[in-house]
Amino acid sequence: MVSEKVTHFHGCQIATTNSVKQHKLRKLIAYLSDKEGKGREFISLYIPKVNSIDEIVANLKCESDLEGMKSESGRDVRDRLQDALKNVIQRLKLEKEIPENGLALFSGTFVANDLEREGVNVEEIIPPEPITTYLYKVDNHFHLDPLRDMLRNQHVVGLIAMDSKETSFGILNGERFELLENITSGVPGKSGKGGSSQRRYERERDMDVNYFFHRVAEHAAKAFLENHKVTALIVGGPGQTKGDFLKGDYLNYELKNSLLGTVDTQSAGKEAVREVLDKSAETLKNMCAPEEKMIVQRLLAAIGKQDGLAIYGLDPVLNALKTGEVDVALVTDTTDMIEIVVMCKKCELSKANIVNRNNKYRALQEMISSSCEKCNAAEYEVDEKDIVDVLEDLASQTDARVEVISTESEEKAKLAALGGFAALLRYRSKK
Repeated sequence: MVSEKVTHFHGCQIATTNSVKQHKLRKLIAYLSDKEGKGREFISLYIPKVNSIDEIVANLKCESDLEGMKSESGRDVRDRLQDALKNVIQRLKLEKEIPENGLALFSGTFVANDLEREGVNVEEIIPPEPITTYLYKVDNHFHLDPLRDMLRNQHVVGLIAMDSKETSFGILNGERFELLENITSGVPGKSGKGGSSQRRYERERDMDVNYFFHRVAEHAAKAFLENHKVTALIVGGPGQTKGDFLKGDYLNYELKNSLLGTVDTQSAGKEAVREVLDKSAETLKNMCAPEEKMIVQRLLAAIGKQDGLAIYGLDPVLNALKTGEVDVALVTDTTDMIEIVVMCKKCELSKANIVNRNNKYRALQEMISSSCEKCNAAEYEVDEKDIVDVLEDLASQTDARVEVISTESEEKAKLAALGGFAALLRYRSKK
């Protein structure tokens, strides 16, 4: 016999890296989006840090009394809603206090996963960013927009169009384009004079250009590091001015490291920022976040060296995590591996198996087909874990970290070609 578990915890806030937090959040949203009730029976609850548990429990008990008096829903739906409310209240009473980022709970009667029967489930998440507004919703689906707003797969790209006379700044935040500002230099054009007058003129002009480049760098730092935290930068403009600017020691090092490339434009006016964006469409389509790009490049460089400190493949990575050799474990977000854990309900002996999601039924049947080898009982509790959670659990024991490569990019394709799993090592153990 297999029994279901009714509470699942998704600890985005306690994950080791931002990429793992985003992965867990994305998985939870996709999972809950598929659930649909028979009526108004699903509860979505967002609790900020400022609310006390006693206050929330009191509110929910009032909601329970009010929902019980409503007649527009059938009795079956009302009963399921009451069960969901009761489970949320019970779950909250186990908490000592609301976490720093708040708490989100989703409850209803549904099939939690393919290994379980229909039952009342509570999905709990500490989000990666603070919840600022209390929200209680009852519907036939879960309200997930506050969580979707926390997803950061949208890149923030800084855009510059420049020449020696003017520079325009813009930003691409996800799919939203915004023109920020335009500044002018006052630098005169090149002179046709000759002799000493020409040389003096050119020196003065070079000083003016140098001063303007410093102004451009200052405006870029304010726009792209203070006001907006960009993940990438593209610089465009006519002629060689953009190249001279990038070669000099003007731009903040963080922005230099975020540079995706340069493009030629007709001008440097406000309309040229849109031209920079249009001409960068293919680059942006396959853009990898700078931190993802750097770490995958480190991996590939290490693999290319004899006795390099890198490995790839699921089993080698798992073994290296267990021995403490791993510094950073890398995994693509498209791997379809899960861990099935079967625990005897009598003696709590457990066994685990990592399989492809497509093979989980066969794997589960093999795992529960015989009695417990320790106590001979035949009742089991089954749990399913995403492979990223498995890697996280092992990494946390040795202060390693896990990075999920999620951007559709050349780097992700290269990691996928290695099987989707790899690791940079601290050292190689002697075998």
